[in-house]
Amino acid sequence: MIHGSSALQKFQLSMDQLAKWGAVVLLLGAPTSIALVNVATLLIVIGWLFSGNFRWKWEVIRYNPITLPSLMLFGLVLIGIAYTEARPEYINRHLYVYSRLLLMLMLLTLLFESKWQRRALIAFAVGSLITLVSTYVNIWWHVPWSDSNNQGLGVTHNVFNDHIAQGLAMSFFVVLAVFYALSEKSWGVKAGWMLVILLAIFSITHLLQGRTGQVVLLVMLPAILLVAAPVRWRWHFLALLILLLVLAFASSPLLLQRFAVGLDEFNRYLDGDMSLTSIGARLDMWRISIDMFLDSPWWGHGTGSYRMQAELIYVDPVVCATSCIHPHNQFLFFGVEYGIIGILTYAWLLQRSAAHALQCEIQARILLVGFLSVMLVSSFINGPLWVTTERNFFTAVLPLLMAGWRMQSALR
Repeated sequence: MIHGSSALQKFQLSMDQLAKWGAVVLLLGAPTSIALVNVATLLIVIGWLFSGNFRWKWEVIRYNPITLPSLMLFGLVLIGIAYTEARPEYINRHLYVYSRLLLMLMLLTLLFESKWQRRALIAFAVGSLITLVSTYVNIWWHVPWSDSNNQGLGVTHNVFNDHIAQGLAMSFFVVLAVFYALSEKSWGVKAGWMLVILLAIFSITHLLQGRTGQVVLLVMLPAILLVAAPVRWRWHFLALLILLLVLAFASSPLLLQRFAVGLDEFNRYLDGDMSLTSIGARLDMWRISIDMFLDSPWWGHGTGSYRMQAELIYVDPVVCATSCIHPHNQFLFFGVEYGIIGILTYAWLLQRSAAHALQCEIQARILLVGFLSVMLVSSFINGPLWVTTERNFFTAVLPLLMAGWRMQSALR
């Protein structure tokens, strides 16, 4: 009997290690590979279920600030099935996508210890550095694993993911590089991380076609400065940062062109031009989403309902391929399908994370505030919990940053 108990403990320990290393691989894959994320997710689920110790896991999960809003969001998806008119395949897609909310809770237990947090952060940094180096190499030579093959300047150089997802992940990598620069004692290593910060920012402003990453920088960098800089110098640093950002943006022909195109698309939409453009499509999706929300503002139309209703509006298959999937606004997406309850629950997830950030030590606060800035911007112009590449990034990094920093002493 004792021998059997010992064998079970060894098996559970090996499963626990499998799940934890799976979490590390997940963070490596978040900025690089969907396939790697899928493999890591499988390892996490298998290891977590067979490693036992569920009582301790529940104690960790229930104390975490993101647990209740995450469970409520997934609960809304389940409840929304009862009154939706969506097709079964649309419902199944929602269940698959939002099951990542449950995976986030598993990650809270796997990344609870500081050594596993460090390993996961290093894994994300390694993946981001591979992306960054590949981006610059792609200026002169074709990188076999690169999604883009556009040598030279003035064109996009996204590598593993589309330009939007790479801009979001690289923006957080800037924050992570700031974290490492502040953590290091060696001035030589600090200087190395400062160089990485500049190269990462330049890659976003000058080497990526999309505007999302640049908008994120405009929000994220002032946000981390406000929580990191001494009060007496805060506004001086902020003014200097804004000046540097303006100069950086003004020196990027690609960026200036993209914003000029964006302004033209905005004006064309206001003038009634319904041709498919990035800005115009978003404005139209937001308009019809608000109309859908106002039709059922309290509990929405149910799980998968946005796509069902959008297909009745966007009858052109080319337009529908972009505009029928999701409204490119996570708040409106939840609002259409789950009403004001869905909007408030998602806002609660962000609010509880932000409140936790303000209680953290300064370096952890910088990481979490920077990340939440990225997630907030993405929530207004894209789908951080819906789009595959973004979902892989946000649902992996949020539990990593929320895991264990202030709860370990309470649970010892």
